[in-house]
Amino acid sequence: MSGVDPSICDFASIENHINTIKNYFMEILEILLYNSNMAFFTQNLISAESRTKFIIQLTSFFSLVYHISILILTFVLKVYPIFLYNIISVSVFAFLLIYSSKFKSDIYPYLIGLSEIVVHQILATYFLGTFPGFYYFILLMGLMPFILFDNNYKFSLPIGIVAGLTFISYENLEVASKYELSPIVMQSLRYMNMGITIGTIITMLVVFTLVVYKIENNLQNKNESLNKEIKLASVVQQNFFRLEPIDFDDWEVAYYNQPMAAVSGDLFDIYHRQNNIDGIGIFDISGHGLASGLVTMLVKNIIHQEFYKIADTDLAEILSRINTRIIQEKADIENYLTGILVRIGSDKIELVNAGHPFPILYKSKQKECFFVERLTSSIGVIGMSGMTASYKSQFVRMDPGDELILYTDGITDMENDKKITFGKDNLIASIKKNVNATVKQQILNISKDILNFKTSVPSNDDVTMMILRRKA
Repeated sequence: MSGVDPSICDFASIENHINTIKNYFMEILEILLYNSNMAFFTQNLISAESRTKFIIQLTSFFSLVYHISILILTFVLKVYPIFLYNIISVSVFAFLLIYSSKFKSDIYPYLIGLSEIVVHQILATYFLGTFPGFYYFILLMGLMPFILFDNNYKFSLPIGIVAGLTFISYENLEVASKYELSPIVMQSLRYMNMGITIGTIITMLVVFTLVVYKIENNLQNKNESLNKEIKLASVVQQNFFRLEPIDFDDWEVAYYNQPMAAVSGDLFDIYHRQNNIDGIGIFDISGHGLASGLVTMLVKNIIHQEFYKIADTDLAEILSRINTRIIQEKADIENYLTGILVRIGSDKIELVNAGHPFPILYKSKQKECFFVERLTSSIGVIGMSGMTASYKSQFVRMDPGDELILYTDGITDMENDKKITFGKDNLIASIKKNVNATVKQQILNISKDILNFKTSVPSNDDVTMMILRRKA
């Protein structure tokens, strides 16, 4: 049997070595970022504009050193035309190095530097002849605008095309040298040209690597901080919404809530005085996450206060006042909510539906479920400024054993792995199957049916249900 002996390839050891190298590299970056003079990378180079200015200045510095070297070399070799032109080149890049940061637009110093480089290479070709590797810096300078000016393709694209065509043309030209230069000198010129190109590329890679590392590090720290805040918000919300179990006279109530994430955008409440239940409410805040969770905490007190402010007021009028207060107090927050507010009487309930899924009424005598459809004259949601809302009260008689089931659309819209929604039919079937159990057991059984339906598919919304039953 052929193969490699596993004892020879210690993959765990190899992985440890790789991790060690990775840790060393990260430690070096930490030193560069926080414990040395290069800490300015993390402060001054986060913005695209500051990176562009820095790279232009560094490129100008490399070019200045390069042209000073060429200036000395051409003087020694007595190539006076290139020597004289390099005086201009040195002056141009010295000027850019000192004053490029003062230009209103980074495009101007870049064009000046690019123009000088192209003219320099053309003159060098004319006097020294062609030699492979002379023109890489032209190509680099033609491609750099896509990095430095990534949102200005009207500038970057033509520059890139012209520089690319210039590079290809001169790499394939054959021009004889007008001066007798040794192969070593020509090779040195080539290496100098390639050196400035490689130096610029390495510098850009280092800059962007350090910037990306800093950004990722900041994002990781912010993510950890945000997760802590979300956990804290979840704990606060759960304690804020906690309802003590009470054995109410004449009525039974049970509820189930499962947030999609740590913080729920669904709100439910029971309004009572001691053992007397006065009403219940269920609401669904638009959106998900921390923002909608915070809105639930804002509106909970508003709803509770207005529910009890004037006891004899029509429930639709109470909801109108709730709507006005929420719009005023949430100010520029865009979230709105749908919901159902219920006031409980001795043998009937009064409810107002503000754009929420129709509640289900189970009649024990008929052993059937019915949707309590919203009155056509009742329109509008809650908390949406600029939108007219007109709420209407509905009255529903509830006999002993009858149940009212309130729920959010996170239940009916729940999808399984086949993209099939749980829907109203499955919900009614689950209600009828479990109706003989206590309301607390019903809630548990229905929630299990929902979970079994969706299997391992993540929830795409918060899930809330309340069951109100008149005792027999």
